[in-house]
Amino acid sequence: MTDPVPLTGRQASRLVTGLRHGRDLDVAATELGIDLRGVWARARTDTRLAIALAGRDPDVPEERGHTLRADYLRLVALGLSPGRAELILGIRGR
Repeated sequence: MTDPVPLTGRQASRLVTGLRHGRDLDVAATELGIDLRGVWARARTDTRLAIALAGRDPDVPEERGHTLRADYLRLVALGLSPGRAELILGIRGR
């Protein structure tokens, strides 16, 4: 079995839009000609898509904090120092 090909940015954006408008994941993916294995592969690194898959709207202001926190924790878990993670994300330490 081959590794899935992750979605392109455009495909992910179109899928997120469909999910934001209440489309079922399977239906939205089928309509866009997207393989679900590609969705899972893209969601590994696309926080906006992961939030949409969790049933929330990634474009509302409240989700900005969730996105930053998730990205920060991912970077720290990968071994970056908290300060370096903050630099990468463009946030300042508290």
